Amino acid sequence: MSAVADVAVPFYQPIIGRDRRVRGYEALARRWDAVTQSYQGIDFASLGQDESLHLDILMLRAIMGDLPALAKGGPYALSINLNPAIFSPTYQTLLLRILAQARQLGITIWFEVLEHARLESRYRALIEELRAHGAHIACDDFGSLACNFQRLMALPYDIVKLDRSLLLQAARTPHACKMLTGLVAYLQRLGMAVVCEGVETQSHIELANGLGCDYQQGYAYARPSPLSRWC
Repeated sequence: MSAVADVAVPFYQPIIGRDRRVRGYEALARRWDAVTQSYQGIDFASLGQDESLHLDILMLRAIMGDLPALAKGGPYALSINLNPAIFSPTYQTLLLRILAQARQLGITIWFEVLEHARLESRYRALIEELRAHGAHIACDDFGSLACNFQRLMALPYDIVKLDRSLLLQAARTPHACKMLTGLVAYLQRLGMAVVCEGVETQSHIELANGLGCDYQQGYAYARPSPLSRWC
């Protein structure tokens, strides 16, 4: 087993509501990089199946241990990456245990379907089982090359997280801004909450406000950090 997964730990990044208050966190996998002497993100798409499974199980167990501390400042939402193509009884059991524990603690779980995850019917069955147990399902990185309208039409989502590239494009031209504003309103009319990701500057905050997004997330508010920073 590679050391990549063995040293993975959850970092948490705030998700900000319209009222500028923290309304939740996204759990993100990080590992220690000896070269930069800092924790760095992990490229999930480059991992083999066994390594990815080990990483996900490690992360879910760590997140379960963090839930009681997170709940103290709540009620919050907690967004967790989900790869429905992973077939493992241990993985699926941990997902359901997190949902049960979070429900007892007053935490709402969002499972973010990764943009590269396969969505054939046999994989969608896990998503629907999680939804039946109270999970909210989020479409991750909508607007990237790997996540387009066909993917959005593949299954019903409760939340859509806009890829950072859409925000950057909207900042460049009035036409792009008008198109993205209309898209946000369209998704909301269909009953989906919209998260604007990649908000890194004050001008990004103002633009996301103008777009009418339900939530914002990005370095302008905070970088992903260990649980100890937030609790």
